[in-house]
Amino acid sequence: MIKKIYSKKGQISLEFSILMLAVITGAVLAGYYMLSSAKEVKSSNIDTINKTSTVTIKALSKVT
Repeated sequence: MIKKIYSKKGQISLEFSILMLAVITGAVLAGYYMLSSAKEVKSSNIDTINKTSTVTIKALSKVT
């Protein structure tokens, strides 16, 4: 296996390079989609927190 990855001159084989390129590309795409979904979750949670705090403030203002 090691002999297939490295040639006699110490160069990395083309197959291994393509495999690493595919792995890195997949990781970059997965990271991008994770970050974009995290931004959407953040904005929806902020909206929920703002609505909850508004309702709570209205309820507390009726108590006093």
